[in-house]
Amino acid sequence: MSIDSNNNPRIDAVLNSLDGMQRAKAPDFLYTRLQGRMEREFDQGGPIGRWLTKPVLALTIAAIVLIANATTVLKMWKQNTASSTINTESGQVVAAEYPAGGVYPVYNENSLEP
Repeated sequence: MSIDSNNNPRIDAVLNSLDGMQRAKAPDFLYTRLQGRMEREFDQGGPIGRWLTKPVLALTIAAIVLIANATTVLKMWKQNTASSTINTESGQVVAAEYPAGGVYPVYNENSLEP
């Protein structure tokens, strides 16, 4: 890549524009104003809001909810397996009372042909 001799003054002008640059300074009392604003926003939730934002409490509540869900699912699963065994037993009782392949005379009384 070649640099034209015509661009040298332009390059020098760009580089010289950085000479008067200074480090940025924060306004006075910026940190205390930010800290005050954060405390005001935090106080808007009240004591309950401050209590609920603690990570230990949030994790404890999440664990309790997960345990409650797991126990509910397990109890429902056990009830379903128990009810399926009851349904098969009651189905066998009903099948013994009513003949499965038998002919019912009620249906043969009205033999209409189209």
